[in-house]
Order: sequence, then structure tokens, then C-alpha cells
Amino acid sequence: MTSVAIVDDHSVVRFGLKYMLKLGRDLKFAAEGSTAEDAVRIARELKPDVMLLDVRMPGRGGISALQEILAGNPQQRVVMLTTSDAEEDVFQSVRLGAKGYVLKDADPEGVIAAIRKVAAGGTVFSDDIMRTYEIRASAKGLSAREKEVLQAAAKGLSNQEIADALGISFSSVKVHMKHAFAKLDVADRAEAIATAIRRGVIVG
Repeated sequence: MTSVAIVDDHSVVRFGLKYMLKLGRDLKFAAEGSTAEDAVRIARELKPDVMLLDVRMPGRGGISALQEILAGNPQQRVVMLTTSDAEEDVFQSVRLGAKGYVLKDADPEGVIAAIRKVAAGGTVFSDDIMRTYEIRASAKGLSAREKEVLQAAAKGLSNQEIADALGISFSSVKVHMKHAFAKLDVADRAEAIATAIRRGVIVG
């Protein structure tokens, strides 16, 4: 039997996934949780064969949980089961070592097949997911400061207001913005914000 843990902040999703596991007689429900802290605890204490982990949860979120789980036990098999196909979420999940990335609109049979494949030592990444990962991997990533500047800009702050909020000079904001434009391959502030939000680099 393959033990499966489910971590998602929506109770109705957890209920549906637990019911879905009954469709596979070789699968058994091991535990459930709703936070990153739950995911880390379950992985540490129960060591399920496969963990289904949501990306977007209140607080730390699934990416942070994935990183901590695999730092403590690199052998833990984690499948990100999520509504998010944002470039940054995909990139970080694959980079950190998730064994699969499955969108929640997948049919139950597809999710069950993914669990079985990962439990057997395989990985589950669709062509679209891998293409997204490769695009992000080949692009220059934004620095932490560049992300902060763009996030502030997305809130409608002017360059001077950004400088005041971050405690840096006006000219530094302009430099960070210019570097962000180049890395995102965009021409202006609005396009940079839109692209960064679409990629999941900042929150809209």
C-alpha cells in the first residue's frame, strides 16, 4: 500500500482528495494538514510515501514547506497539487526537488496515476510545466531588491515613495528598475509589473 498525505488549506479539496484515494485500492490516506507547518510535521513524523502539497497557502506557503521538508529528508516524495501554473512557482518547485507538479483541474484518474508513478520512483511533469520551467531557468532572475522595488511599484508607489519606503536613494530605485526591465525583457514600468505578476515573481 502507498501511504498518501494531503496538505491543502481548503477543507473541501482535502475531502475530495481523500475520497479520490478510495478509487485506488493500493493507496491509503495517511494524514492531512492545512499549513506549511503541518506539511513539515507530517513529513517528519509519518514519512508518507507521497505527499500532495498545495503551493498557495496562507503564511509560508507550499514552496517554503517543500524546501524545509527536503532539507530534512531528501528522499521524501512530494507532488505539488495546485491551481497555480505561475512561472516562479513551477521553477522553484522543480528546482527544489518536487517529484511532480499537477494542476487541480486534472481528472481523478490522472492524479492517482501521478501518485503511483511518483511512489514507484518516477516524476510527473507535463510538457507545459517543463517548458515553463525551462523558460524561467534560462532567464536571469531578479534580485531580492529588484523584487522589492517592483512589488512597491505594483502598489502604485512613485520612485521617490519607493526610495523612502525601502530606505534607499532615488537613484538606486531607478537603477534597480532599469536592471529589472532588462532581466524581464520589457520596455517600461507597467510592462515590468505585469510581467512580474504573470510570472509569479511579485504579487498583484
